[in-house]
Amino acid sequence: MIASAEKLIDNRTNSVLAGLEPAIFFKFFEELSAIPRGSFNEKQVSDHIAVFARKRGLEVCQDDIWNLLIKKPGTPGYEDAPTLILHGHTDIVCESDEGVEHDFLNEGIKLRVEGDFIHGTGTTLGADNTVGVAFAMALLASDDIPHPPLEVVLTVQEEVGKGGAQHFDGSKLTGKRLLDMNWHDPKSLFAGCAGDISARLKIPLKWTDRADGQTGAVLRVSGLSSGHSEFDIHLERANAIAVLGRLLRLAMREAGVSVAKVSGGVNRYVIPGEAEAQISVDVSRLAALKAAIKAEGKAIAAEYSTSDPGLKISLTEADIEARSVFAPEVAKAMVNAMNLLPNGVQSRSLIVDGLVESSNTVALISNDQDRIEIVSTIPSAVSSRRYNIVDRIRELSEVIGLGATVETFADCPEWPYNPDSRMLAAGLAAYYNEFGEKPHVEVSHSSLELGLFRKKVPGIDMLSIGPEAFDVHTTRERLNHSTVDSTWRLLKALLSELRT
Repeated sequence: MIASAEKLIDNRTNSVLAGLEPAIFFKFFEELSAIPRGSFNEKQVSDHIAVFARKRGLEVCQDDIWNLLIKKPGTPGYEDAPTLILHGHTDIVCESDEGVEHDFLNEGIKLRVEGDFIHGTGTTLGADNTVGVAFAMALLASDDIPHPPLEVVLTVQEEVGKGGAQHFDGSKLTGKRLLDMNWHDPKSLFAGCAGDISARLKIPLKWTDRADGQTGAVLRVSGLSSGHSEFDIHLERANAIAVLGRLLRLAMREAGVSVAKVSGGVNRYVIPGEAEAQISVDVSRLAALKAAIKAEGKAIAAEYSTSDPGLKISLTEADIEARSVFAPEVAKAMVNAMNLLPNGVQSRSLIVDGLVESSNTVALISNDQDRIEIVSTIPSAVSSRRYNIVDRIRELSEVIGLGATVETFADCPEWPYNPDSRMLAAGLAAYYNEFGEKPHVEVSHSSLELGLFRKKVPGIDMLSIGPEAFDVHTTRERLNHSTVDSTWRLLKALLSELRT
């Protein structure tokens, strides 16, 4: 796959992105896009970048889970400047449209350009964070851009709990300044973010025989806008798992349905856009159930007519293989959890106007033979609020009973805004010198790996920049290629500012 990617890039006349500027960035963006690199599948892209760096005589450290640290000396006149850490992550969210078959384990992203935007073809684009990696490679490959000594850190498993940053050995870094390239607004500097933690609610699963005289059906929620669970949480979009919980509550109450299987969501950092349950219902009650679901669906659609006009709810008769269904008490506990788990914005900042302070996204639901699992992701700029939401989920598990438990993972601290940051001052100066105006300074509800680097490297000073991207983590994801050049200019100007 790598060889074919290199062949594609070598022949720019066959390149989808040929003619876009800066050419060096789009060369690497397209090269990376041709390589499969979903979370936990980063070895190929990591090896590819390691070979690229070693060919240029650069020092490369590749750890056991395929994180990369690449070092490049400062250019003449910058040899003694403070070392700068450049950061991005190599993995992407892998999601495809319904009906689109794409083998993310073995296929890269099929790029297409429409006007000012680069898209995937029926899939996520992966601009988050192919952009950051491509910028880093462009800078490592250049021989005419002044810069301080560089330590390029490219992490893995960012999209599934920041596993790469959790694992990375911070003692290998000498720099105390970090520039992250995982921001999505070219007119602003990103200067602070929330931390997050995930909670897995597990309900032991007991089964019972499916009753005679019942027919199978699939209750499905689809067509939702979805989106990034942190960047987009303030948009009040519908959550497919929460909607499915409402519908199952109705179906159990009105028609005594049984549940044979449940699934929903694609990633911890994605607002679930689809969810479904395989159910079993008495044939004599099917018509009444369809009418009740239709009426409830109409009411829910009205609630989300502005934020999620594409909402679809369907109840379709279908043969289901299962001869066993969830025991009634387990199904009731699951539905109670789906409806009572905190979901959406939980608090807003009293310091930064309009900023979401804490939230929870019920992101994933699934079952196997032994248990039902519901995963929530909880970002917050204030640690105590984050852990309070976890405690509420634990208390819910105690109320549910039946041996339900909660385990937490991927605990990442926040990165507080520092108005006296040297990196921020350099960014403001570089932006004004390059464009003649002041940028916005943003503090976001999103949780990046930067809180972990703050923990691993005491005294580190950080900033994040990037070109314009929309609807990341969805199949509508798109990169505004016309904003890449201004970000490249800002990057070079910022490197100049960091000589001292």
